[in-house]
Amino acid sequence: MKKGFVKSVLPFMCVLALLGCAKEKKTGTDTAGKAAKKYTWTAALNVAETTINYKIVAKFKENIERESNGAVVVNIYPNGQLGGDREMLEGLVNGSINFSSTMTSGMVGFVPQYAIFDMPSVFSDITNMRKVLSDKEFIDKMNSYSKANGIYVLGYSDAGFRQMTSNKLAESVAGMKGIKIRVIQNPYHIEYWKLLGANPLPMDFSEVYIGLQQGEIDAQENPYMNIVGNKFYEAQKYAIETNHLGHTITFLMNNALYEGLSEDMKRLVDKCAADANNYGNGIADDSIIADKKVCTDAGMKIIELSAAEHEKMKAMSQPVYNMVTEKVGSELVSFFLKKIEDNK
Repeated sequence: MKKGFVKSVLPFMCVLALLGCAKEKKTGTDTAGKAAKKYTWTAALNVAETTINYKIVAKFKENIERESNGAVVVNIYPNGQLGGDREMLEGLVNGSINFSSTMTSGMVGFVPQYAIFDMPSVFSDITNMRKVLSDKEFIDKMNSYSKANGIYVLGYSDAGFRQMTSNKLAESVAGMKGIKIRVIQNPYHIEYWKLLGANPLPMDFSEVYIGLQQGEIDAQENPYMNIVGNKFYEAQKYAIETNHLGHTITFLMNNALYEGLSEDMKRLVDKCAADANNYGNGIADDSIIADKKVCTDAGMKIIELSAAEHEKMKAMSQPVYNMVTEKVGSELVSFFLKKIEDNK
């Protein structure tokens, strides 16, 4: 009886073993197929290779190409090769561009809630700004708005504060009256400079240098990295340290692309992006010092405004705070201001 049982069960066990081998082989093939999947991604920027933006994206490229063992290739196109700010963000939203990095002000036309960053003199200092930008609750809240508009924010960094450069000397708010200053196409920036008495003229970033050379504009405003990266010091006499806005930088990805990735690949993208943003934050201060030296070596004079002038500028800008509140709602503005206060 025992012999008969063994004889009858043995063929069945062999079949099970063969099925198990077939399943294991299929699983191995599937895994190999997944591992072999290749990605070629496009990153576009409207700024030069000397900028923090570019260095963050370049570090991300280095990280993810290494960590994916070559399964991911990132091609970077700086200097507006794929269009200006608007075209670049449109491409990011529609998926023709996969990654980008731009200042928060440039996103307002696509994600209106980013107008909170356009409230002048809102941060008490650079440390305060960086604490808010790394606050997880704040990051998650802002991503809820950007993802709804097709953009996934991989993180924030900064290039210090934005400064005014000019061919006309301005040592006070009164001295800014009538100065033709290039601004981005952003209603809050335009209104701010009007309130200070200047004459703001929206102009694409790629046209600023020629505009300064030809005298179409007297001044522009940017962080030192852009002043140096685009050699504005060749066409400007003064760097006036207005510190009016933090130059907050976003590292961006097309949200549909991100959501379509496997969980493992999402984790890899997030990790490599976080490392790249940390790298950007680590070099920001040294870059500002080096860039200021380039400006002074080229003959620019740096003008430091008094604390009283900074307070005057903030007081004069309050209508911009009202504009932002009307656009994005008091709940978000209150949340933002509380985060700033909590992180002082």
